[in-house]
Amino acid sequence: MASIAFEHKHTAEGYITFDLKVISGKFSGASSFCISDKSLRDAVSCLGIIYNDLNGTCQIDDYDSSDFVLFEFLKFGHLKISGQVGGCHRDNYLVYQLETDQTVLEGIISDFCYMLEGDIGLS
Repeated sequence: MASIAFEHKHTAEGYITFDLKVISGKFSGASSFCISDKSLRDAVSCLGIIYNDLNGTCQIDDYDSSDFVLFEFLKFGHLKISGQVGGCHRDNYLVYQLETDQTVLEGIISDFCYMLEGDIGLS
Protein backbone atom coordinates (compact mmCIF):
# COMPACT_ATOMS: atom_id res chain seq x y z
CA MET A 1 0.00 0.00 0.00
CA ALA A 2 1.29 3.45 -0.90
CA SER A 3 -0.08 6.83 0.06
CA ILE A 4 0.83 10.48 0.38
CA ALA A 5 -0.88 13.13 2.49
CA PHE A 6 -0.46 16.87 2.99
CA GLU A 7 -1.61 18.65 6.16
CA HIS A 8 -1.52 22.41 6.65
CA LYS A 9 0.24 23.50 9.84
CA HIS A 10 0.33 27.30 9.65
CA THR A 11 0.86 30.35 7.48
CA ALA A 12 3.05 33.26 8.51
CA GLU A 13 4.54 36.24 6.67
CA GLY A 14 3.92 34.84 3.19
CA TYR A 15 5.17 31.32 3.97
CA ILE A 16 3.11 28.17 4.36
CA THR A 17 4.20 25.22 6.49
CA PHE A 18 2.65 21.83 5.90
CA ASP A 19 3.40 18.25 6.86
CA LEU A 20 4.01 15.67 4.16
CA LYS A 21 3.43 12.06 5.18
CA VAL A 22 4.37 9.18 2.90
CA ILE A 23 3.86 5.44 3.08
CA SER A 24 5.75 3.47 0.46
CA GLY A 25 5.73 -0.29 0.86
CA LYS A 26 6.84 -1.17 4.38
CA PHE A 27 8.49 2.22 4.85
CA SER A 28 7.03 5.53 5.93
CA GLY A 29 8.30 9.02 6.53
CA ALA A 30 7.14 12.50 7.40
CA SER A 31 8.55 15.97 7.17
CA SER A 32 7.48 19.56 7.49
CA PHE A 33 7.75 21.65 4.34
CA CYS A 34 8.01 25.42 4.35
CA ILE A 35 7.43 27.22 1.05
CA SER A 36 6.37 30.67 -0.03
CA ASP A 37 2.75 31.44 -0.79
CA LYS A 38 3.81 32.24 -4.38
CA SER A 39 5.60 28.89 -4.77
CA LEU A 40 2.50 27.02 -3.62
CA ARG A 41 0.29 29.05 -5.99
CA ASP A 42 2.69 28.23 -8.83
CA ALA A 43 2.55 24.53 -7.87
CA VAL A 44 -1.26 24.57 -7.85
CA SER A 45 -1.25 26.12 -11.31
CA CYS A 46 1.30 23.57 -12.58
CA LEU A 47 -0.62 20.64 -11.08
CA GLY A 48 -3.83 21.98 -12.63
CA ILE A 49 -2.18 21.94 -16.06
CA ILE A 50 -0.93 18.39 -15.49
CA TYR A 51 -4.43 17.34 -14.41
CA ASN A 52 -6.10 18.90 -17.45
CA ASP A 53 -3.46 18.01 -20.08
CA LEU A 54 -2.48 14.60 -18.66
CA ASN A 55 1.10 15.63 -19.30
CA GLY A 56 3.97 17.35 -17.49
CA THR A 57 5.96 17.54 -14.28
CA CYS A 58 5.88 19.68 -11.15
CA GLN A 59 8.37 19.78 -8.29
CA ILE A 60 7.85 21.32 -4.85
CA ASP A 61 11.02 22.00 -2.84
CA ASP A 62 11.20 22.65 0.88
CA TYR A 63 12.75 26.03 1.64
CA ASP A 64 14.75 24.77 4.65
CA SER A 65 16.08 21.34 3.57
CA SER A 66 16.74 18.99 0.69
CA ASP A 67 13.20 17.57 0.92
CA PHE A 68 11.09 17.66 -2.23
CA VAL A 69 8.11 16.09 -3.93
CA LEU A 70 8.01 15.54 -7.69
CA PHE A 71 4.86 14.85 -9.71
CA GLU A 72 5.52 13.28 -13.13
CA PHE A 73 2.73 12.35 -15.50
CA LEU A 74 3.36 9.06 -17.25
CA LYS A 75 1.39 7.37 -20.04
CA PHE A 76 -2.20 6.11 -19.87
CA GLY A 77 -3.30 8.23 -16.90
CA HIS A 78 -0.50 7.11 -14.59
CA LEU A 79 1.17 9.55 -12.24
CA LYS A 80 4.50 9.02 -10.51
CA ILE A 81 5.01 10.86 -7.24
CA SER A 82 8.55 10.72 -5.91
CA GLY A 83 10.78 12.64 -3.57
CA GLN A 84 12.52 12.75 -0.25
CA VAL A 85 11.32 13.42 3.29
CA GLY A 86 13.43 13.81 6.39
CA GLY A 87 16.29 15.75 4.80
CA CYS A 88 19.53 14.05 3.81
CA HIS A 89 21.32 15.93 6.63
CA ARG A 90 19.40 13.89 9.21
CA ASP A 91 20.16 10.39 10.46
CA ASN A 92 16.96 9.00 8.92
CA TYR A 93 15.32 10.05 5.70
CA LEU A 94 13.14 8.40 3.09
CA VAL A 95 13.54 8.54 -0.66
CA TYR A 96 10.26 7.32 -2.11
CA GLN A 97 8.39 6.65 -5.33
CA LEU A 98 4.67 5.97 -5.69
CA GLU A 99 2.69 5.27 -8.83
CA THR A 100 -0.99 6.15 -8.95
CA ASP A 101 -3.44 7.62 -11.43
CA GLN A 102 -4.33 11.22 -12.24
CA THR A 103 -7.45 11.18 -10.05
CA VAL A 104 -5.29 11.66 -6.93
CA LEU A 105 -4.27 15.10 -8.21
CA GLU A 106 -7.72 16.56 -7.62
CA GLY A 107 -7.45 15.87 -3.89
CA ILE A 108 -3.87 17.17 -3.69
CA ILE A 109 -4.80 20.37 -5.54
CA SER A 110 -7.76 20.76 -3.18
CA ASP A 111 -5.49 20.36 -0.13
CA PHE A 112 -3.11 23.01 -1.46
CA CYS A 113 -5.97 25.40 -2.29
CA TYR A 114 -7.22 25.00 1.28
CA MET A 115 -3.75 25.93 2.53
CA LEU A 116 -3.91 29.06 0.40
CA GLU A 117 -7.29 29.85 2.01
CA GLY A 118 -8.97 30.22 -1.32
CA ASP A 119 -10.48 28.07 -3.98
CA ILE A 120 -8.22 28.45 -7.01
CA GLY A 121 -9.85 25.41 -8.62
CA LEU A 122 -8.91 23.58 -11.78
CA SER A 123 -8.66 25.52 -15.01
